[in-house]
Amino acid sequence: MAETLTLTLPAEARYRELGSELASKFAEIVGGSAADAEALASALTNALDEVAAGASEGDHIDATLQATASAIEITLRCAGRSATVRQPVPVRKP
Repeated sequence: MAETLTLTLPAEARYRELGSELASKFAEIVGGSAADAEALASALTNALDEVAAGASEGDHIDATLQATASAIEITLRCAGRSATVRQPVPVRKP
């Protein structure tokens, strides 16, 4: 069964780091290694910056993190832009 987490962040740069940190912790919780978590956070940082480019004051980023048996997929949406980050992770079974 897939585990899903949804998150809404302000699009301002100072809040984006929080999204990457949360994704890193999510990767560890669902069974990824520290290296998996670091790789996911790095990829997500770039994607967050891309979807927030051109965002207006007060815009937010909607993120959906989903862990499946073989990967974590994160979908981002902000001000009409979207991105998906997929990190292979051997998710442990509950």
